[in-house]
Amino acid sequence: MVQRPHSTHKPLPPPVRQRSRRLEKKLRIGAFQEVGFPVSIRLNPALSSKACDEFWDAFLGELIGPRGLAYGGREEGFVMRFGSGSATEDDRVAVSDWLQARPGVERVVVGPLEDAWYAPAPARGRKT
Repeated sequence: MVQRPHSTHKPLPPPVRQRSRRLEKKLRIGAFQEVGFPVSIRLNPALSSKACDEFWDAFLGELIGPRGLAYGGREEGFVMRFGSGSATEDDRVAVSDWLQARPGVERVVVGPLEDAWYAPAPARGRKT
C-alpha cells in the first residue's frame, strides 16, 4: 500500500477508550476531531520565479486567508482551518475551483476531507 506524503508524518490515533470531554478536546478526537484536505498543485515550469511568487501570494492572500484557512506545504500541501475547527466541503470546492481557474496551473488534485491530526486508524481485527 502506497502512503501519501502528507500522511506519513501523522501519528496513529489514540486507542479507542472512554475519555473525558476535556481530554477529547486536547487530543482533537471524537466531537473535537478536526479535518482538512490534501492539495497537489503542478505549476507550469515556464513560469518565472516572480510569477510563481505572485501565484503563492494570491493563493494565500485571496483564498486561504479570507476563508480562515491555513496551508502547509508548497506544491504538495494540506489545508485546514486556521486555529481550531475543520475545513468544509465548501472550502474544498472553493480551493479546487480557484486553482483550476488560475493561468499557469497545469494540474490540480484536491483530496477528500480527512483527519488533520492523525493518520487513518488501522482496521480493527485485521492482521497487517
